[in-house]
Amino acid sequence: MRNATVLFIHGFWSSPATWDRIAARLNADADLASLRIERFGYRSPKLSLPLLPTRIPDYNDIAQDLASYIDHQLPAGPLAIVTHSQGGLILQRYLAWMVHEKRESGLARIELIVMLACPNEGSEYLRSIRRAAGFGRHPQARDLRTLSADVADARRTVMHHVRIPLHAYSGSSDNVVPRASGQGPFQEVGSLPGDHFSILNPDLPGSSTLPVLKDLLLQTFNKEPASREPAETQQPGTPGPKYVVNFHAPAINTSVGDGQPSSGDS
Repeated sequence: MRNATVLFIHGFWSSPATWDRIAARLNADADLASLRIERFGYRSPKLSLPLLPTRIPDYNDIAQDLASYIDHQLPAGPLAIVTHSQGGLILQRYLAWMVHEKRESGLARIELIVMLACPNEGSEYLRSIRRAAGFGRHPQARDLRTLSADVADARRTVMHHVRIPLHAYSGSSDNVVPRASGQGPFQEVGSLPGDHFSILNPDLPGSSTLPVLKDLLLQTFNKEPASREPAETQQPGTPGPKYVVNFHAPAINTSVGDGQPSSGDS
């Protein structure tokens, strides 16, 4: 198995600790000993208060922070990225920014993307409560609308530039991000046992998130990377890549929390 890095990105109202259980299992698995597990963190506080000297970063801020993190804090070499909820939207913003900055070569190292419970088409969860609580001022929460035309337009732009194997999974009992939103328009989709939070708990009876991740990592890094020629340079009639990453800016929809409400890590 090739040496590679697996980078986890958490979601709204959460932290890198949301990945503790899955990361511990992957680190302890002898079959995955050549993989390095890393977690990217960003600020996602519950409240956005006026007149403070600091502000909550928006998707553009976080995307560029992610670019710096990948470029300067991760070792060189192959990379897999696994996201939960809003983390998938941040990753999409990062990919779009990389394309706009003509940094396609920086995307070449990414050989696998797995998005868990990503609200690709938005989330209606507690919409009236969010509005009453003033979350419209929260830069990571104000774009909770569903069926955004901007999202569809962006996908059509980026699908011509970035080709990376991508798997989008919804939670079979998720009431925050329904299946249609969690799977989005992507080609390789599925459903995993669990709700929006327990999908990350490998100790949940019947959980299949960890076995699925392991299989995808083995399939990806047990073989040499496939060539991903830019779409616009491919000759007509030549076979394309198996999956297409097709998404792009603006700040699209997010979930309401990524931690168990009872644990305080929401």
